[in-house]
Amino acid sequence: MQSPLPIVAILVFYISFVLKVGPVLMKNRAPMKVDRIVMGYNVLQIFLNVAIFVLGLRIFPKMNIMCSPVDNTSNMLYLQYAYFLLKILDLADTIFFVLRKKSNQVTFLHIYHHFLMVSFTWVTTKFYVGGQVYFLGMPNLLVHIVMYFYYFLTSWDPVYKKSVWWKKHLTQMQIVQHCFIFVAFLMPLLNPSCTYPKFLLGVYLTQTIVMIVLFSDFYVKTYVKKNTKSIPF
Repeated sequence: MQSPLPIVAILVFYISFVLKVGPVLMKNRAPMKVDRIVMGYNVLQIFLNVAIFVLGLRIFPKMNIMCSPVDNTSNMLYLQYAYFLLKILDLADTIFFVLRKKSNQVTFLHIYHHFLMVSFTWVTTKFYVGGQVYFLGMPNLLVHIVMYFYYFLTSWDPVYKKSVWWKKHLTQMQIVQHCFIFVAFLMPLLNPSCTYPKFLLGVYLTQTIVMIVLFSDFYVKTYVKKNTKSIPF
């Protein structure tokens, strides 16, 4: 965490691989059979997200959505550092998509979201530990528990892709999550006595709005318009 160079290198490799190097390498190759690896990866993600979420619940009693200032205590630092490492691990999602030649899932929303989360968590872990950002991490962990459970089911048996009725509700959860995060960052911004950095809250709010727009657009294009087209007139 002393230097930004390692995380910059990771993100440069990530963007280069998923947008250029990976597709070129896989162009004339069959999709890699990594189903068992992906299944194990999904189980690992479920375990880690649950573990960090449970640890986060221990801190919940002292958090205040109206204003939670930066908290440099060791417990909060360890929790946030674990969350930061988890966001780096999340980058593997896209790498698996590329190796399996699932280019339809390598969307701007997907890449932007992962890039943003790694960047923001590095900044907050380095300079602004804990505080209001807690209300971003906890709902994100909860959503990821459900999401990776769905991924596990579909990696276990592809039949679940059609039979799991709550697939579209994952996107709804993402939208609700970001609406909650928006409120969580707006409250301290409107509170003049809150010491959490206002400029950081402004950046968070702006990016949260972007995420709400992107997820809503994805939901409309994927589920609303598709259903509308299937309705006979």
